Amino acid sequence: MNNKILISVAAGVLVVGGVVWAITLQRPNQATDSVSPSTSVAPSTSPQTSTNAAKSAATITYGSGGFSPATTTVSSGQSVTFTNSSSEDVQVDSDPHPIHTDDSDLNVGAIAPDKSVTVVLTKKGTFGIHNHLNPSDKGKITIQ
Repeated sequence: MNNKILISVAAGVLVVGGVVWAITLQRPNQATDSVSPSTSVAPSTSPQTSTNAAKSAATITYGSGGFSPATTTVSSGQSVTFTNSSSEDVQVDSDPHPIHTDDSDLNVGAIAPDKSVTVVLTKKGTFGIHNHLNPSDKGKITIQ
């Protein structure tokens, strides 16, 4: 009787393990299929996003030295493209850290390496931005 229980348990473990393994194999393909090469990680809160950098009034690149340019000026209604040229994710958010309440349009969220996110900025003023994952990396955007 103990052998039958042991065999049943072993068979059940093999079946469950096989199902988990099959699901794991399918996940990377689904993620790859759902994200085109020209898109980036979806912004956390900004409702007006695009990946068309050609129409941007300005491009801010995040790299090993932080944000470049460190200070940017655009007109209200224009778009800004954030590009991650570093080897790790960057999470662009408005000041102050960690609550990000200055301008919700600047709460871009995570951007994977070699990806970009474009946002339309409408709230006028001068706002600080930072990499939430490394808050000492800062920049400034003036929206006129």
